[in-house]
Order: sequence, then structure tokens, then C-alpha cells
Amino acid sequence: MKINRFLLLGLLSFSIVACTETADDQKDTIDAEIIDPSSSLNTNFDGKIFSIPSPIQTALLIKSTSKTYYGDLLNPISNADKYNTEYSRALNLGIYGADLGYASLYDQKSATINYLATVEKITSALGLEGAFDKTFMSRYESNITNQDSMMIVVSDAFKNADLFLKNSNRKATSSLILTGGWIESMYFACQLTQKTKSEEFKARIGEQKQTLVTIIEILKEYNKMETNDALIEQMSDLLVSFEEITMNYTYAEPETNAAKKMTTLKHSISFDFSEKTLNDISEKLSKIRTSIIS
Repeated sequence: MKINRFLLLGLLSFSIVACTETADDQKDTIDAEIIDPSSSLNTNFDGKIFSIPSPIQTALLIKSTSKTYYGDLLNPISNADKYNTEYSRALNLGIYGADLGYASLYDQKSATINYLATVEKITSALGLEGAFDKTFMSRYESNITNQDSMMIVVSDAFKNADLFLKNSNRKATSSLILTGGWIESMYFACQLTQKTKSEEFKARIGEQKQTLVTIIEILKEYNKMETNDALIEQMSDLLVSFEEITMNYTYAEPETNAAKKMTTLKHSISFDFSEKTLNDISEKLSKIRTSIIS
């Protein structure tokens, strides 16, 4: 369960990836497990472990359920010039990262390039321009026709940014990027649940109560100069609506393979919540997001 590094939730994955690169073949590869839209990641932030849907997985779930690209869901790139504090830049970096993942998976080349440029601009403003250096651009250009590889290349850049933030004792900034990415991913899930009536999206929303609890704790712990106060209040109010979700656990006998010394769990978990609860969560998330991107 415990992993050794905090992985930024935002641009494309901010997740655990496997990457190979040689002098003759600079194409990157991605683990099939990482791009499984039904799975989540167990992520560690200063000893706090919680399960999150990575934006890569949420975007893949979106694409597998909805063939329609909804560009109006994204934070307009024209907003980027308004973000002139570390607080607003960090939150919106997480948001723009999830947007970039969404546009990329729908093969929206123009939008992908524009959102990548916007992300690069914000990372530079945050003093993280080293993550998007010449090496990054070279890898990105050589993999531009390979969707999975593009996701890895950009994800690696953000992992480098995360390491820089942690080593520079800027965990408050890192926590805000995490929060922004989670908010945008859940915003997509809520909006598309209403558009598609997908039970998969609804389940993804239902499983996020504990994640939200942990994010609130992190925001409190790294509340530099009390700048997170308003956001903590909004997220705490969102948690009130999440408390209306009921989790149902169904036990099933585990399956053991003695030869492989492996046990496979067969239990299932489902979530029950009313249309009113879904609407409350969706409305509160939209208000939080609007307060961040406006």
C-alpha cells in the first residue's frame, strides 16, 4: 500500500508510470495497469495514504463512456493571465493539467498544444520551468503521434516539478496542485454523469469521500498564512454532501492460487446516493471550481 513518493495529481497522470528510453528508440511505454479506467492509485502524501482516480484514468473512463468531446467543460486558456499569485497558479495548474489530459485523449491537437503552452507558462511562473526544458520538448515532439507516450512524457515533467517542490520545502504549493487536479477530475465526472447517466461515473464519485477527507487535512496542514481558509471551508461543506453516500460491501470468498502464492479478492463495493445528493455535490464542486478559475 505504501509508496515512496507523492505523485502530483494534475497533468495527464501525475501518477506512477513506467518509462523506457534508449538512444535508438526514444518511444515511451506505459503500464497497462496505469491506463485501466476502472482502477485508482494509492498515494502517499507525508505519510497520509489515500486512493485517488488519476486524471489519466478518469479521462479514459470518460472517453470509454462518452464518445462526445465537450470542450466547454475546460477552463479557458484566456483565464491564465489572471492567475498572479502562487495560490491561484498552483490550483489552476492542477486544473489545466486535467484539461490537457482530457483534450489529448480526444485527439484535439490544437487544444492540446494550447493547453500545453498554458501549463508551461504557469509552471514557469511558479519557478518550475526546469521541468519543461529542451529534453522535455525533444521527447514530446518525438512522441507527438503516440497518445500514450505523450501522456508519459508530460507526466514525467510534472514528477520532476513535484520533486523540486518537495526538495525546496514548497509542499503547500504541491498540495494545491493536487487539490486542483482532483477538483477538475471530479467536475468532469459530475458533469458527464448528468449528461450520460453513467453508473461508472456515479461510482467514481461515490468512492471519493475518504479522498476528500484527506485533501482537507492536507490543506489544513499546509495552510501557509491562512491562504487556504476559504477553500477549506468550501471543501468541508462539500464533504457534508458526500456524507449522504452509503457504501455497500458484499463479501465473497477470496480465490487462492497456491502455486503462484497469490490470493485474489472477490468482494465488491457499491455506492448508493440519491439524485439530490448527486446534484448537491455537482453544484458545490462547480461553485468551488468557479471560485478558483474566475
